Amino acid sequence: MDRTDRNLLDALQHDSSRSIADLAQIVALSPSACHRRIKALEDQGLIAGYAARVDPRRIGLAVEVFVEITLTSQSREAMDRFERAVGDFDDILECHLMSGRADYLLRVAAADLADYDSIHRDCLARLPGVSAMHSSFALRRIKRMAGYPVNRLR
Repeated sequence: MDRTDRNLLDALQHDSSRSIADLAQIVALSPSACHRRIKALEDQGLIAGYAARVDPRRIGLAVEVFVEITLTSQSREAMDRFERAVGDFDDILECHLMSGRADYLLRVAAADLADYDSIHRDCLARLPGVSAMHSSFALRRIKRMAGYPVNRLR
């Protein structure tokens, strides 16, 4: 997978309704070449479905980590600083403000334990106002979100 493939995956994840012409312009390809690339990504299983869900293992992210964060202060300023900082790190896939024991729950994907160590040192350890951090490693995904249960809503 090259840079063009990664750029296509990124664009599709953000808005899978873009036309082939728009995508081609974003990645600097002709529409027909762009279409062939997207078809190849689909055939290889890198795109698991639409809105484009990328299989993390196929792109080299085999480790999923849930990180509980406790802040030194729950003041608005401390929480705002933390939340802004989280937005600066692409390695943090999700961040949830929580009730209960931890203030926040982060979801992080890594290639392996050494990669997670780098993310921990270069990203998580730089988050402001953290007093405690507890990491839990997912052993196996049992169910993947396929979308919200819209048929249940009235």
